[in-house]
Amino acid sequence: MSSATTTAAPAAYAQAVQQARTIAEIARDRYADGVIRSALLTIAAHLDMAAVHLADDALMEATEALISAEQVIVEHPMTRFPALLGEYVLAPLEGRPFPMPHPLRTSRPEDAMRDTDVRNRLAQLHADPTGPTERPEQWLRAVLNTWQKHLRLVDSVRAMNARPCNQG
Repeated sequence: MSSATTTAAPAAYAQAVQQARTIAEIARDRYADGVIRSALLTIAAHLDMAAVHLADDALMEATEALISAEQVIVEHPMTRFPALLGEYVLAPLEGRPFPMPHPLRTSRPEDAMRDTDVRNRLAQLHADPTGPTERPEQWLRAVLNTWQKHLRLVDSVRAMNARPCNQG
């Protein structure tokens, strides 16, 4: 099977390779036990494979590896990665906007305020024109830490909304 390529500049491919490698490192650096640790290592392995394919200009194969990583994330939400993680890797090649979480539906004003703060921080990071190119590792760590905060809040709000006193 021949590899699909795009007309993206070599610098864009190099940036995508670096994004994949950095996210793989972040996955390996996250603390977790048991099944979640295994899921994080599997995500990292898929990202490493995406980086290899991107270095060879094999976009189709890289995309398949990213989809595999995203499937693991969906199956293991406690990894606390965004389900559309591959968008951060492919952004230099495709120029799509970065993924944003939807506002949470919560009955508690303090949770709504925390949600707004986290989403605003993520929007601020996404709007940084120099972060992804001049400080990619630092920028990605900040973005993924912000996503991690959001996903913890999602779990907290889900638990709070499920309480009988909040039904109705």
